Order: sequence, then C-alpha cells, then structure tokens
Amino acid sequence: MMPPVLILAGGKATRMKAMAAQTPKYLMPVNAHQTFADIHLDWHSKHGFRRVFLSIGHLGEQIKNYCGDGEKWGLDIKYVEDGEHPLGTGGAVRKALQYEFDELCITYGDTLLNFSIPDFLDQFRKFNCLGALTIYENKVPGHICNADFDSPWVIYDKLKPQSDWKYLDYGFMILKRSLIEGFSKQTPLDLAQPLSESSRQKKLLGFVARERFWEIGSPEALSEFQQALNMTQSS
Repeated sequence: MMPPVLILAGGKATRMKAMAAQTPKYLMPVNAHQTFADIHLDWHSKHGFRRVFLSIGHLGEQIKNYCGDGEKWGLDIKYVEDGEHPLGTGGAVRKALQYEFDELCITYGDTLLNFSIPDFLDQFRKFNCLGALTIYENKVPGHICNADFDSPWVIYDKLKPQSDWKYLDYGFMILKRSLIEGFSKQTPLDLAQPLSESSRQKKLLGFVARERFWEIGSPEALSEFQQALNMTQSS
C-alpha cells in the first residue's frame, strides 16, 4: 500500500531573491503553461501516490488556491500550515501527525527526483526499520557531502559533514509514525536534527539513487531545469 507523502513547500526561498517576493517557489513558472507544482504533483500521481500533505508557510495561500484539493492531478491534498510562526521542516513533519498514517514519505517542494519508488519501499519494509533516506553519490570534486553509506545504514549530518563522506541527501525519505512522534517539540525545528540523531542510532536505512535530481532552489537552477524540461517536452 502506498503511504501518503508530505511535500515541504513552506520556505521563504531566500536564494530566489526578488523572484520569490510575490510568488512562492512551488508556483514558479517552468514554461508558458505550467508551474513547478504542476510538474511535481504530476510526478507523484504517476508514481502511485494518492494522499498528499502540502506543508505551506510563506505565501502559502497562493499554493492553497492553486493546488486546491488535488483533483486536477488525481490526488487528495491536505495542508500542513505553519500558522503564526514558522515551524521549520522538522516542525512541519511533526505537525503532519494530525493526519492518520503509519508510514510517511517526505520530500522537498523544490526538487524533482528520478528513482524507483517501489524498490525504495520494498527495501524499507524488508528491513523493518524506522526510516529510510535516499542518497546520491557525489562525483563533483570539492562539493561538501552531508552523508555516507555503511550498508545498509546511512550516516547523515547536515551540520557537521566529514571530509571523507561521498554521498548527498537525495531529498526523499520515509519515516514511521513512531519515529516522528519522538521528534523534539522545539519550534522551529530543522528536519536535519532528528535525522542526524536517528542516523547515529542506526535507525535510518540508506537507499542509493543512481540518477541526478533537478532542483529550482536558485535562479540559475530554475533556468537549467526550464531548459531541460523544454528539451524533453519538444523531443
């Protein structure tokens, strides 16, 4: 059975600068007819997801008005809203506990991934662990890596990466409800904190993705994604 997925789309997109002053990053146009949300939600629908929780904060009403209940993409969308104060990525995951689930997939609202969801879920359930994190082997010299792989476990620390690590957080994970229930109550809470703690306790399985991911976290990255998308759609 496919678990629900939480999409973290509540950030202020500071790297987008003036581009995100009036438009949330999740709704950035990628061509004449589509926003990134269209591409992103369609990807989840095609991969078998039906229940989506959208975490929103900065300019969140625009996302809510655009995405609605998700029917356009064959999805059932519910919202996790920051409220008066930012929750942080970890706080948003914790607030998703308001909905029913035993397992929760989590991803970011500015990345488009390319890996096998069924293989990922099969491996997670085979090991019966509390969580699993996708990672990607970095082959760019000088790039700081925030993860490593000690099969079958992932070693992860966003704040204190080690110079000999070879992997990056690929941006997709699954956590059991019991693990999320143990998150710190602090607000805002960066998801990196409970992930690092879980990694040290060998609670996070590692799943190596082989294909690069696309992201729209900066004007340059958005432009690169737009060019690649237009090439794909015109071929």
